[in-house]
Amino acid sequence: MPNILNFQKVSHKFKQGKSIINVLNSVNFILKSNCIVALVGSSGSGKSTFLHLAGLLESPNKGKIYINNKIVSKLDNSARTKLRRNSLGFVYQKIYLLPEFTALENVMIPQLIIGIDKMRAINEAKNILSSMGLKNRLNHRPSALSGGEQQRVAIARAIINKPSLILADEPTGNLDSASSKLISKILLQSIRETKASAIIATHSLELAKKCDLIYKIDSGEIF
Repeated sequence: MPNILNFQKVSHKFKQGKSIINVLNSVNFILKSNCIVALVGSSGSGKSTFLHLAGLLESPNKGKIYINNKIVSKLDNSARTKLRRNSLGFVYQKIYLLPEFTALENVMIPQLIIGIDKMRAINEAKNILSSMGLKNRLNHRPSALSGGEQQRVAIARAIINKPSLILADEPTGNLDSASSKLISKILLQSIRETKASAIIATHSLELAKKCDLIYKIDSGEIF
């Protein structure tokens, strides 16, 4: 199985007031293809920072990061943006949908950005949203959708370009119990159907147990 993500002796720290916070200490981590990993740990343990590094939103202080066996930790901003658009999908706890666009339009946007024909993008977005039970909500703006519906739109947007790596940061964190169960099911099903790999940072042990592997982050180490 090829490696989708590879951290080699990655260290990362930041300054908080007069203190230096060591988030990662020479971490080695490999994510294989078609594998879903749950990343658990207490608040402030570094789960989000780890995802930011994996998603090229931050650069490590030391070490190397590879995606699809290509070193990416030293890429310039233009190359990072291109790689994120083509190979990565993001799902957040806070749902960053564009409020002025409909559910359908929000999901279409990643396809249009990479040059997909508009009608093809419309059909693909319709198919994905319909498969998630949102066939009758295509033309609703985010403000007219429930939290669970908004998160389904966000998942659809994350997978529409069939990324090799999906990064989800507390995807059920702001949802009630019933919505959390539904979103967990849809997220895992969507990842497996697109044959992507994924890292899901979560406080939910119920969601973590449904993943292929569980890793814990604590005191700068992942194990």
